[in-house]
Amino acid sequence: MGTGGGPASGPGWHVVVTGPRAGDQRREALDFLAVSLGLRPATFEVTHRCPHCGSEDHGQPELRHSRVARRRRGPDALAAGDLAAPLPAVSFSRAGGWLATAWLGAPDAAAGWRIGVDLEQAGSAAFAGPSELAGVGFSATEERLIGALEDHVRPGARGQLWCAKEALAKARGTGFIGDPADVAVTAPGSLELAVPDRPGARIVPDRDWPGGHAPDHLLGAVVLLPPAGHRPPAGPGAEGAPAASA
Repeated sequence: MGTGGGPASGPGWHVVVTGPRAGDQRREALDFLAVSLGLRPATFEVTHRCPHCGSEDHGQPELRHSRVARRRRGPDALAAGDLAAPLPAVSFSRAGGWLATAWLGAPDAAAGWRIGVDLEQAGSAAFAGPSELAGVGFSATEERLIGALEDHVRPGARGQLWCAKEALAKARGTGFIGDPADVAVTAPGSLELAVPDRPGARIVPDRDWPGGHAPDHLLGAVVLLPPAGHRPPAGPGAEGAPAASA
């Protein structure tokens, strides 16, 4: 299991990657979150609600206090203030038997920040050549820029861009509601990871997760999406990371 956190100047966030040997990967990750906040395991559970159809079987996850936690009495009981306080925002992604769980600190979530995470298998055939996702997953400009890279770098670049697109769609809380090729995750005219229409947003590939990257056969990305109207402070560190390197 790996963990990571954002820089002091940005929102507080973490990500854990739980291996297939865990009995209940989501429960293990949520318990890790609870303990990191000074709470007992089994304090949190997750619900879902689709913004389009209202279904609770899928859609954006939302953290809440579990029924077990609400029934606790004595020194382990949750105070009324705990039950009313904002909770972290969460996002999940599975690939190759692994689970990535990302969360955003409660104060930042209450301020309107959102988080999304995506994990993909690096060797997926979908990233091997332009014919697999061209015209659907990637724009013509993205494919042109990827095509200019060395052959051995291209699959990784496609995979990283796809992770960023998925994570951004999750952070927005919408999922893909149109053509993924139209989801912009690079600075114009480059493969530098960025969200052009949201100043201050960050796309963090797994190789830059402070706690360590995903397992070697996986690729991942976390997107930190600020509230509308957010203006980031000027200075270094606001730029995105390149989508691929030789």
